[in-house]
Amino acid sequence: MYVIANEIKSPSEAFLEEQRVPFNWKACSVLPDGISITELHWRSQELLETDHARLRITVAVDVRENKTIEVFALRTKNVLGTLDIRYAHVFQIFELPLGLNEALIALKEGVGLRMIEGEAPLWFFAGSPSTSSIEPVHLPHLMIGDAKTPLESFEDRFNSLASIQPFGWMEGCVLDGLLDAGFTSTARRHLELFVKNNELVYEDPRSRPSDGCFYGIESTLPIAMLTKLVPAHPLADLAVQFMKKSADSQGVIKDGDTVSAEGSYTIAYPLSVIAAHRKDRELAQLAFKQLELRSALLWEGGALYLRRQDNGSRSFSNWGRAYAWHLLGLIRTLEQLKDKELLSSQQLQLIEEEYRETLRHAYSFRSVRGLWSCFIDEEESGVDTSASAGIAASLAIADRIGIRLFNGASDAARTAASLYRYLTPDGLVAGTAQSNKNGEELQRSGYRVISQMTMGLLGQLAAALPCKQWL
Repeated sequence: MYVIANEIKSPSEAFLEEQRVPFNWKACSVLPDGISITELHWRSQELLETDHARLRITVAVDVRENKTIEVFALRTKNVLGTLDIRYAHVFQIFELPLGLNEALIALKEGVGLRMIEGEAPLWFFAGSPSTSSIEPVHLPHLMIGDAKTPLESFEDRFNSLASIQPFGWMEGCVLDGLLDAGFTSTARRHLELFVKNNELVYEDPRSRPSDGCFYGIESTLPIAMLTKLVPAHPLADLAVQFMKKSADSQGVIKDGDTVSAEGSYTIAYPLSVIAAHRKDRELAQLAFKQLELRSALLWEGGALYLRRQDNGSRSFSNWGRAYAWHLLGLIRTLEQLKDKELLSSQQLQLIEEEYRETLRHAYSFRSVRGLWSCFIDEEESGVDTSASAGIAASLAIADRIGIRLFNGASDAARTAASLYRYLTPDGLVAGTAQSNKNGEELQRSGYRVISQMTMGLLGQLAAALPCKQWL
């Protein structure tokens, strides 16, 4: 399935300053001078029977600009196409579809990578699976067909380190899906890459080392899954300390002057998991407060906003992933605390009512295929597979714990069936709106990427359906 480039010739001028490649994996660069060439070579000249292939590379260091990488045959200089890489995060896979003849030329001549747009080097993973924990899918390769269906391949990719994401909200989505699916050993393998001797070793969203601390409120989501696996893990205490220190005078746990919908999932939910395991009423009340205050602050004029600043300004109105984060935070917190006698019946009812009203509003914009747009009230912003998977996953979880809305699991299964059409032949999930590092303009542009984070959300959805409907 993966024909990996055996030799990479990369310019030597590039170096990393104040940034780090994760897990000590090897990385190579493409320089931004428009002249330097990075070469990929294959020793094998054979390609299994196929009518097409996909040339892929995986980003190894955070990208904060638009980059265009020209791909060309080394001997003939024929341009095979370009890779359009915009504001990419680490572990993000980019691909160039190739016809059979183009793929054979790539194998025979090797390909050159040249940056024709961009001001900083592009770093991508290299190396060998035999010398590190890196998966073949992360290495420069030609992906060709396989006897398995995309849905069967989805489980293979998901239940492996191929689904790894940057530590924080992205990896938390994956870990939640892995545990829901019963892939406990894989979840442990993921966490072992980030947790060494009970300490965090990872990079923040800008690829800067953040060992031993949390970079912000989005970084605490994996603590929910770590607590499920190891209830007394010392990092849970560190996370609680960080959260309490990040609370403002109202009790909102936030980054700086910004209240975000992410906090429903990345703060309230982990707090509820820790509270449930410890039977800690104080932490349960703190989790409830995060949901209560976000419900009060993030709604305006019938729209849910991703962010609200202390000066009252808001941004990302009716953004699809804001609904996913708020809904998942509400329903998973409710699932953790509903039978623990740590919240009053009135508080539990308020969480459920907020969940119901938020889902009803989201469903008023659902397409006939069971999908949502990037901005749910702007059809022209285009389908976002991550928002769709997250919203539907919350519905499937609600149905699982006895909260009946719409057609429950059968309605969620309809979304899953539509999302399966976005799987690549090897089971990755395409069609995701890029991370929001470049604001609302990029979100509305229609630009879409492959995303393992969305694999996690789809895994959560599939695992909550009867019979775990990915097979």
